[in-house]
Amino acid sequence: MSEYQYYEFLTLDRPLEQSEIAALRAISSRAEISATRFTNVYNFGDFKGSPDKLMEKYFDAHVYVANWGTHTLMLRLPRGSVDEEVLSSYVVADVLKFWTTKEHLIIRWERSSEEPSDDWVDGEGWMARLIAIREELERGDYRALYLGWLCGVQWNLPMDAGATDEDIDDGYEIAGAVKLDSIEPPVPAGLRSLTAAQHALADFLDINPDLLAAAAGASVAVSAPTDSAQDMEQWVTRLSVDEARPYLLLLVQGKARQAEAQLRRAYTTSSRSSSSTTTTSQRRSVAEIRQLIGGARAERRAREAKQKQRELEKKRQERERYLTTVAEDVNRHWKQVEELAGQQRAAAYDRVRDLLVDLSEAATLTNKRDDFMQRFSQFRAIHGRRPALMTRLEKAKLIV
Repeated sequence: MSEYQYYEFLTLDRPLEQSEIAALRAISSRAEISATRFTNVYNFGDFKGSPDKLMEKYFDAHVYVANWGTHTLMLRLPRGSVDEEVLSSYVVADVLKFWTTKEHLIIRWERSSEEPSDDWVDGEGWMARLIAIREELERGDYRALYLGWLCGVQWNLPMDAGATDEDIDDGYEIAGAVKLDSIEPPVPAGLRSLTAAQHALADFLDINPDLLAAAAGASVAVSAPTDSAQDMEQWVTRLSVDEARPYLLLLVQGKARQAEAQLRRAYTTSSRSSSSTTTTSQRRSVAEIRQLIGGARAERRAREAKQKQRELEKKRQERERYLTTVAEDVNRHWKQVEELAGQQRAAAYDRVRDLLVDLSEAATLTNKRDDFMQRFSQFRAIHGRRPALMTRLEKAKLIV
Protein backbone atom coordinates (compact mmCIF):
# COMPACT_ATOMS: atom_id res chain seq x y z
CA MET A 1 0.00 0.00 0.00
CA SER A 2 1.44 3.38 -0.99
CA GLU A 3 1.80 6.12 1.60
CA TYR A 4 -0.68 9.00 1.75
CA GLN A 5 -0.57 12.01 4.07
CA TYR A 6 -2.81 15.05 3.68
CA TYR A 7 -2.10 18.36 5.43
CA GLU A 8 -4.43 21.34 5.34
CA PHE A 9 -4.25 24.56 7.35
CA LEU A 10 -6.76 27.41 7.26
CA THR A 11 -6.75 30.95 8.62
CA LEU A 12 -10.07 32.64 9.35
CA ASP A 13 -9.55 35.67 11.59
CA ARG A 14 -6.95 37.36 9.40
CA PRO A 15 -5.13 36.72 6.09
CA LEU A 16 -1.48 35.74 6.03
CA GLU A 17 1.05 38.47 5.29
CA GLN A 18 3.56 38.08 2.46
CA SER A 19 6.42 37.55 4.91
CA GLU A 20 4.43 34.74 6.55
CA ILE A 21 3.71 33.13 3.20
CA ALA A 22 7.43 33.26 2.42
CA ALA A 23 8.23 31.60 5.76
CA LEU A 24 5.75 28.83 4.99
CA ARG A 25 7.22 28.39 1.51
CA ALA A 26 10.59 27.78 3.12
CA ILE A 27 9.03 24.86 5.01
CA SER A 28 7.49 23.28 1.89
CA SER A 29 8.35 24.04 -1.71
CA ARG A 30 5.49 21.89 -3.10
CA ALA A 31 2.60 23.07 -0.94
CA GLU A 32 -0.28 25.12 -2.29
CA ILE A 33 -0.15 28.35 -0.27
CA SER A 34 -2.47 31.35 -0.37
CA ALA A 35 -3.31 34.17 2.03
CA THR A 36 -5.80 31.89 3.81
CA ARG A 37 -4.78 28.28 3.14
CA PHE A 38 -1.87 25.84 3.14
CA THR A 39 -2.34 22.34 1.66
CA ASN A 40 0.03 19.55 0.75
CA VAL A 41 -0.09 15.82 -0.01
CA TYR A 42 2.81 13.47 0.68
CA ASN A 43 3.09 10.09 -1.03
CA PHE A 44 6.66 9.71 0.20
CA GLY A 45 8.73 11.70 2.64
CA ASP A 46 7.22 13.76 5.44
CA PHE A 47 6.21 17.28 6.44
CA LYS A 48 9.18 19.24 7.75
CA GLY A 49 7.20 21.69 9.87
CA SER A 50 5.47 21.28 13.21
CA PRO A 51 1.66 21.46 12.87
CA ASP A 52 1.41 22.52 16.53
CA LYS A 53 3.80 25.44 16.01
CA LEU A 54 2.11 26.49 12.76
CA MET A 55 -1.23 26.58 14.56
CA GLU A 56 0.24 28.70 17.35
CA LYS A 57 1.75 31.20 14.91
CA TYR A 58 -0.40 31.33 11.78
CA PHE A 59 -3.56 29.26 11.46
CA ASP A 60 -7.02 28.78 12.97
CA ALA A 61 -7.73 25.25 11.75
CA HIS A 62 -5.79 22.14 10.71
CA VAL A 63 -6.80 18.77 9.27
CA TYR A 64 -4.41 15.84 8.89
CA VAL A 65 -5.32 12.49 7.31
CA ALA A 66 -2.97 9.52 6.83
CA ASN A 67 -3.88 6.25 5.18
CA TRP A 68 -2.49 4.24 8.11
CA GLY A 69 -5.46 5.42 10.17
CA THR A 70 -4.49 8.71 11.81
CA HIS A 71 -6.97 11.60 11.66
CA THR A 72 -6.23 14.92 13.37
CA LEU A 73 -8.31 18.07 13.74
CA MET A 74 -6.96 21.20 15.43
CA LEU A 75 -8.85 24.43 16.03
CA ARG A 76 -7.43 27.69 17.36
CA LEU A 77 -9.76 30.07 19.15
CA PRO A 78 -9.21 33.34 21.00
CA ARG A 79 -8.58 32.94 24.73
CA GLY A 80 -11.86 33.26 26.57
CA SER A 81 -13.94 31.81 23.75
CA VAL A 82 -14.27 28.46 25.54
CA ASP A 83 -14.46 27.84 29.27
CA GLU A 84 -11.08 26.19 29.89
CA GLU A 85 -12.19 24.64 33.18
CA VAL A 86 -15.10 22.89 31.45
CA LEU A 87 -12.84 21.96 28.52
CA SER A 88 -10.44 20.25 30.92
CA SER A 89 -13.15 17.79 31.98
CA TYR A 90 -13.32 16.37 28.42
CA VAL A 91 -9.57 15.85 27.95
CA VAL A 92 -8.37 12.33 27.12
CA ALA A 93 -4.68 11.54 26.69
CA ASP A 94 -3.72 11.08 23.01
CA VAL A 95 -7.31 11.73 21.85
CA LEU A 96 -8.49 15.18 22.99
CA LYS A 97 -6.18 17.79 24.45
CA PHE A 98 -5.70 21.56 24.47
CA TRP A 99 -3.04 24.11 25.23
CA THR A 100 -2.84 27.87 25.33
CA THR A 101 -0.66 30.69 24.11
CA LYS A 102 -0.86 34.29 25.25
CA GLU A 103 -3.80 35.04 22.97
CA HIS A 104 -5.13 31.69 21.80
CA LEU A 105 -6.59 28.37 22.86
CA ILE A 106 -5.77 25.38 20.63
CA ILE A 107 -7.85 22.19 20.80
CA ARG A 108 -6.71 18.94 19.20
CA TRP A 109 -8.77 15.84 18.38
CA GLU A 110 -6.90 12.77 17.16
CA ARG A 111 -7.93 9.27 16.14
CA SER A 112 -5.25 6.66 15.54
CA SER A 113 -6.38 3.26 14.29
CA GLU A 114 -4.35 0.10 14.74
CA GLU A 115 -6.13 -1.44 11.75
CA PRO A 116 -6.02 0.93 8.76
CA SER A 117 -8.91 0.68 6.34
CA ASP A 118 -8.38 -0.85 2.92
CA ASP A 119 -10.74 1.77 1.48
CA TRP A 120 -9.42 4.71 -0.51
CA VAL A 121 -8.41 7.56 1.83
CA ASP A 122 -8.82 11.20 0.82
CA GLY A 123 -8.25 14.14 3.17
CA GLU A 124 -9.68 16.75 0.83
CA GLY A 125 -13.12 17.94 1.87
CA TRP A 126 -12.83 17.26 5.60
CA MET A 127 -11.95 20.87 6.45
CA ALA A 128 -15.13 22.18 4.83
CA ARG A 129 -17.22 19.64 6.75
CA LEU A 130 -15.56 20.27 10.12
CA ILE A 131 -14.77 23.98 10.26
CA ALA A 132 -18.20 24.98 11.63
CA ILE A 133 -17.23 23.30 14.92
CA ARG A 134 -15.04 26.32 15.69
CA GLU A 135 -17.99 28.70 15.62
CA GLU A 136 -20.15 26.22 17.53
CA LEU A 137 -17.57 26.11 20.33
CA GLU A 138 -17.48 29.90 20.43
CA ARG A 139 -21.26 29.86 20.92
CA GLY A 140 -20.86 27.51 23.89
CA ASP A 141 -21.89 24.33 22.09
CA TYR A 142 -19.63 21.65 23.59
CA ARG A 143 -20.96 18.58 21.81
CA ALA A 144 -17.73 18.32 19.78
CA LEU A 145 -15.78 18.07 23.05
CA TYR A 146 -17.99 15.24 24.30
CA LEU A 147 -17.40 13.42 20.99
CA GLY A 148 -13.67 13.68 21.62
CA TRP A 149 -14.09 12.16 25.08
CA LEU A 150 -16.28 9.43 23.61
CA CYS A 151 -13.53 8.58 21.12
CA GLY A 152 -11.29 7.96 24.12
CA VAL A 153 -13.96 5.73 25.64
CA GLN A 154 -14.10 3.73 22.43
CA TRP A 155 -10.46 2.72 22.83
CA ASN A 156 -11.64 0.44 25.62
CA LEU A 157 -14.38 -1.07 23.46
CA PRO A 158 -12.78 -3.61 21.07
CA MET A 159 -15.84 -3.79 18.86
CA ASP A 160 -17.27 -2.62 15.58
CA ALA A 161 -20.78 -1.69 14.53
CA GLY A 162 -21.63 -5.34 13.96
CA ALA A 163 -20.21 -6.76 17.19
CA THR A 164 -22.31 -8.59 19.78
CA ASP A 165 -22.25 -8.20 23.54
CA GLU A 166 -20.22 -11.41 23.80
CA ASP A 167 -17.45 -9.81 21.75
CA ILE A 168 -16.69 -7.34 24.56
CA ASP A 169 -14.45 -8.47 27.40
CA ASP A 170 -15.49 -6.65 30.58
CA GLY A 171 -11.90 -6.71 31.81
CA TYR A 172 -10.43 -5.31 28.61
CA GLU A 173 -8.62 -1.97 29.04
CA ILE A 174 -6.08 -0.10 26.96
CA ALA A 175 -3.44 2.14 28.50
CA GLY A 176 -4.25 5.80 27.87
CA ALA A 177 -7.94 5.22 27.22
CA VAL A 178 -10.77 6.31 29.50
CA LYS A 179 -11.02 3.81 32.37
CA LEU A 180 -14.19 1.82 32.93
CA ASP A 181 -14.79 3.38 36.34
CA SER A 182 -14.30 6.95 35.04
CA ILE A 183 -17.29 9.28 35.30
CA GLU A 184 -18.37 11.04 32.14
CA PRO A 185 -17.91 14.83 31.80
CA PRO A 186 -20.89 17.21 31.50
CA VAL A 187 -23.32 15.77 28.94
CA PRO A 188 -24.19 18.45 26.36
CA ALA A 189 -27.72 18.91 25.17
CA GLY A 190 -28.56 17.76 21.66
CA LEU A 191 -26.36 14.66 21.33
CA ARG A 192 -29.29 12.92 19.64
CA SER A 193 -29.53 15.69 17.03
CA LEU A 194 -25.98 16.58 16.07
CA THR A 195 -25.22 19.37 13.63
CA ALA A 196 -23.77 18.53 10.22
CA ALA A 197 -20.27 19.43 11.43
CA GLN A 198 -20.66 17.29 14.56
CA HIS A 199 -21.85 14.34 12.46
CA ALA A 200 -18.74 14.86 10.33
CA LEU A 201 -16.55 14.86 13.46
CA ALA A 202 -18.13 11.58 14.63
CA ASP A 203 -17.26 10.12 11.21
CA PHE A 204 -13.77 11.66 11.28
CA LEU A 205 -13.09 10.05 14.67
CA ASP A 206 -14.85 6.85 13.56
CA ILE A 207 -17.04 6.80 16.67
CA ASN A 208 -19.17 3.68 16.93
CA PRO A 209 -22.81 4.70 16.26
CA ASP A 210 -24.12 2.36 18.97
CA LEU A 211 -21.75 3.84 21.55
CA LEU A 212 -22.84 7.35 20.53
CA ALA A 213 -26.51 6.40 20.77
CA ALA A 214 -25.96 4.84 24.21
CA ALA A 215 -24.22 7.96 25.48
CA ALA A 216 -26.77 10.29 23.90
CA GLY A 217 -29.59 8.72 25.90
CA ALA A 218 -28.78 11.03 28.83
CA SER A 219 -28.70 14.16 26.68
CA VAL A 220 -31.68 16.50 26.76
CA ALA A 221 -33.02 18.07 23.58
CA VAL A 222 -31.71 21.43 22.44
CA SER A 223 -34.33 24.07 23.14
CA ALA A 224 -35.07 26.60 20.46
CA PRO A 225 -33.77 30.10 21.31
CA THR A 226 -36.47 32.11 23.07
CA ASP A 227 -34.56 35.33 23.65
CA SER A 228 -36.18 38.41 22.20
CA ALA A 229 -34.49 41.61 21.10
CA GLN A 230 -36.03 43.24 24.16
CA ASP A 231 -34.40 40.67 26.50
CA MET A 232 -31.01 41.34 24.93
CA GLU A 233 -31.49 45.12 25.08
CA GLN A 234 -32.36 44.95 28.78
CA TRP A 235 -29.26 42.84 29.47
CA VAL A 236 -27.00 45.28 27.60
CA THR A 237 -28.57 48.19 29.50
CA ARG A 238 -27.65 46.54 32.80
CA LEU A 239 -23.95 46.19 31.80
CA SER A 240 -21.69 48.54 33.73
CA VAL A 241 -18.96 50.56 32.04
CA ASP A 242 -16.31 48.31 33.56
CA GLU A 243 -18.11 45.21 32.27
CA ALA A 244 -18.47 46.63 28.74
CA ARG A 245 -14.91 48.00 28.47
CA PRO A 246 -13.17 44.64 27.63
CA TYR A 247 -15.60 43.99 24.76
CA LEU A 248 -15.12 47.47 23.31
CA LEU A 249 -11.37 47.10 23.55
CA LEU A 250 -11.52 43.86 21.56
CA LEU A 251 -13.56 45.61 18.87
CA VAL A 252 -11.05 48.49 18.62
CA GLN A 253 -8.24 45.91 18.32
CA GLY A 254 -9.99 44.31 15.35
CA LYS A 255 -11.05 41.21 17.32
CA ALA A 256 -14.74 41.37 16.57
CA ARG A 257 -15.22 37.58 16.56
CA GLN A 258 -13.66 37.28 20.01
CA ALA A 259 -15.75 40.16 21.32
CA GLU A 260 -18.93 38.59 19.97
CA ALA A 261 -18.08 35.16 21.41
CA GLN A 262 -17.37 36.59 24.87
CA LEU A 263 -20.50 38.75 24.83
CA ARG A 264 -22.69 35.82 23.82
CA ARG A 265 -21.17 33.66 26.51
CA ALA A 266 -21.70 36.33 29.19
CA TYR A 267 -25.29 36.85 28.10
CA THR A 268 -26.04 33.12 28.08
CA THR A 269 -24.50 32.62 31.50
CA SER A 270 -26.43 35.48 33.08
CA SER A 271 -29.81 34.88 31.46
CA ARG A 272 -30.27 31.11 31.44
CA SER A 273 -28.48 27.80 31.83
CA SER A 274 -26.30 27.09 28.83
CA SER A 275 -27.94 24.48 26.59
CA SER A 276 -24.49 23.12 25.85
CA THR A 277 -23.76 22.00 29.43
CA THR A 278 -27.16 20.77 30.61
CA THR A 279 -26.58 17.45 32.32
CA THR A 280 -28.52 14.72 34.01
CA SER A 281 -28.63 14.79 37.81
CA GLN A 282 -26.36 11.74 37.99
CA ARG A 283 -23.54 11.32 35.49
CA ARG A 284 -22.63 7.79 34.46
CA SER A 285 -19.49 5.74 34.56
CA VAL A 286 -17.97 4.37 31.36
CA ALA A 287 -18.99 0.90 32.48
CA GLU A 288 -22.63 2.05 32.82
CA ILE A 289 -22.60 3.59 29.34
CA ARG A 290 -21.05 0.39 28.05
CA GLN A 291 -23.99 -1.62 29.37
CA LEU A 292 -26.35 0.45 27.19
CA ILE A 293 -24.61 -0.35 23.92
CA GLY A 294 -26.46 -3.63 23.36
CA GLY A 295 -29.85 -1.92 23.61
CA ALA A 296 -28.72 0.89 21.32
CA ARG A 297 -27.51 -1.67 18.79
CA ALA A 298 -30.84 -3.53 18.88
CA GLU A 299 -32.75 -0.28 18.32
CA ARG A 300 -30.49 0.65 15.40
CA ARG A 301 -30.94 -2.71 13.73
CA ALA A 302 -34.72 -2.50 14.21
CA ARG A 303 -34.73 0.95 12.59
CA GLU A 304 -32.58 -0.29 9.72
CA ALA A 305 -34.88 -3.28 9.19
CA LYS A 306 -37.94 -1.02 9.08
CA GLN A 307 -36.19 1.34 6.70
CA LYS A 308 -35.21 -1.55 4.44
CA GLN A 309 -38.79 -2.81 4.49
CA ARG A 310 -40.08 0.64 3.55
CA GLU A 311 -37.60 0.84 0.67
CA LEU A 312 -38.57 -2.62 -0.57
CA GLU A 313 -42.25 -1.70 -0.40
CA LYS A 314 -41.57 1.51 -2.31
CA LYS A 315 -39.71 -0.41 -5.02
CA ARG A 316 -42.54 -2.98 -5.20
CA GLN A 317 -45.13 -0.26 -5.71
CA GLU A 318 -42.98 1.45 -8.35
CA ARG A 319 -42.55 -1.90 -10.10
CA GLU A 320 -46.30 -2.56 -10.08
CA ARG A 321 -47.01 0.88 -11.54
CA TYR A 322 -44.52 0.22 -14.31
CA LEU A 323 -45.91 -3.26 -15.04
CA THR A 324 -49.40 -1.75 -15.27
CA THR A 325 -48.17 0.54 -18.06
CA VAL A 326 -46.61 -2.49 -19.79
CA ALA A 327 -49.91 -4.40 -19.57
CA GLU A 328 -51.75 -1.45 -21.13
CA ASP A 329 -49.54 -1.55 -24.24
CA VAL A 330 -48.65 -5.25 -24.66
CA ASN A 331 -48.61 -5.26 -28.48
CA ARG A 332 -46.02 -2.47 -28.68
CA HIS A 333 -43.72 -4.30 -26.27
CA TRP A 334 -44.04 -7.60 -28.16
CA LYS A 335 -43.23 -5.79 -31.39
CA GLN A 336 -40.09 -4.38 -29.78
CA VAL A 337 -39.12 -7.88 -28.59
CA GLU A 338 -39.36 -9.24 -32.14
CA GLU A 339 -37.34 -6.38 -33.62
CA LEU A 340 -34.56 -6.74 -31.05
CA ALA A 341 -34.40 -10.53 -31.40
CA GLY A 342 -33.87 -10.12 -35.13
CA GLN A 343 -30.74 -8.02 -34.59
CA GLN A 344 -28.83 -11.06 -33.28
CA ARG A 345 -26.55 -8.99 -31.02
CA ALA A 346 -25.64 -9.57 -27.38
CA ALA A 347 -26.91 -6.18 -26.19
CA ALA A 348 -30.17 -6.71 -28.09
CA TYR A 349 -30.60 -10.17 -26.54
CA ASP A 350 -30.13 -8.66 -23.07
CA ARG A 351 -32.90 -6.18 -23.80
CA VAL A 352 -35.15 -8.96 -25.14
CA ARG A 353 -34.69 -10.88 -21.89
CA ASP A 354 -35.58 -7.81 -19.80
CA LEU A 355 -38.67 -7.02 -21.87
CA LEU A 356 -39.91 -10.61 -21.68
CA VAL A 357 -39.48 -10.60 -17.90
CA ASP A 358 -41.56 -7.40 -17.78
CA LEU A 359 -44.25 -8.90 -20.02
CA SER A 360 -44.33 -12.09 -17.93
CA GLU A 361 -44.73 -10.22 -14.62
CA ALA A 362 -47.28 -7.81 -16.13
CA ALA A 363 -49.36 -10.78 -17.32
CA THR A 364 -49.29 -12.31 -13.84
CA LEU A 365 -50.27 -8.99 -12.25
CA THR A 366 -53.26 -8.53 -14.60
CA ASN A 367 -54.37 -12.21 -14.66
CA LYS A 368 -53.47 -12.66 -18.33
CA ARG A 369 -50.94 -15.42 -17.92
CA ASP A 370 -52.43 -17.65 -20.63
CA ASP A 371 -52.15 -14.88 -23.22
CA PHE A 372 -48.47 -14.39 -22.38
CA MET A 373 -47.66 -18.12 -22.54
CA GLN A 374 -49.31 -18.42 -25.96
CA ARG A 375 -47.30 -15.57 -27.45
CA PHE A 376 -44.12 -16.73 -25.72
CA SER A 377 -44.50 -20.21 -27.24
CA GLN A 378 -44.82 -18.61 -30.68
CA PHE A 379 -41.68 -16.54 -29.97
CA ARG A 380 -39.68 -19.66 -29.01
CA ALA A 381 -40.84 -21.47 -32.14
CA ILE A 382 -39.37 -18.69 -34.26
CA HIS A 383 -36.19 -17.93 -32.29
CA GLY A 384 -35.52 -21.20 -30.48
CA ARG A 385 -32.43 -21.97 -32.60
CA ARG A 386 -30.55 -18.99 -31.20
CA PRO A 387 -28.65 -20.55 -28.28
CA ALA A 388 -27.26 -17.25 -26.95
CA LEU A 389 -30.78 -15.87 -26.65
CA MET A 390 -32.25 -19.08 -25.20
CA THR A 391 -29.46 -19.24 -22.58
CA ARG A 392 -30.42 -15.76 -21.38
CA LEU A 393 -34.08 -16.76 -21.11
CA GLU A 394 -33.19 -19.88 -19.15
CA LYS A 395 -31.11 -17.89 -16.66
CA ALA A 396 -34.02 -15.49 -16.26
CA LYS A 397 -36.20 -18.55 -15.51
CA LEU A 398 -38.51 -17.82 -18.41
CA ILE A 399 -37.73 -21.31 -19.73
CA VAL A 400 -37.94 -24.11 -17.18
